[in-house]
Amino acid sequence: MAYAIETTGLTKRFIQRRSLRQIVLHPLQRKTITALDGIDLQIKEGEIFGILGPNGAGKTTLIKVLSTLILPDKGKAWVNGYNILHNEESIKQSIGLVTSEERSFYWRLSGRGNLQFFATLYDMSPSQAERRINEILEIFELQEKADDLFHTYSTGIK
Repeated sequence: MAYAIETTGLTKRFIQRRSLRQIVLHPLQRKTITALDGIDLQIKEGEIFGILGPNGAGKTTLIKVLSTLILPDKGKAWVNGYNILHNEESIKQSIGLVTSEERSFYWRLSGRGNLQFFATLYDMSPSQAERRINEILEIFELQEKADDLFHTYSTGIK
């Protein structure tokens, strides 16, 4: 049977970005984040298939690997019969991909810092802004990520 997409053991890890302070204090310490952990998929030609999961689950990473925007660390994958490691141009000619890289936030600020910045633009008082920011973070269950830098967020969180 021909598959539109087939993967075996697809794995992708990223080295977590560190602050200059962390690099100086712990130069040899590196933390990795596993975005894809041995993904096995078989999607038949003509089949409608959804990729669902919580923020940070690896959905965007999987799409980027399958569309040859990034390379996997391990595993194999074929898209429309083309090997992603050897047939990049053929894959790009056989698929369509639209990404939404977010550019309306400040990448060097935390999520909370971005919300504070926009609250200031809307002329909110500091106490009103803090109350509203905490409400928003609670609604979206992002309290634990609020002080992480924006550029470290997964696509779903952005």
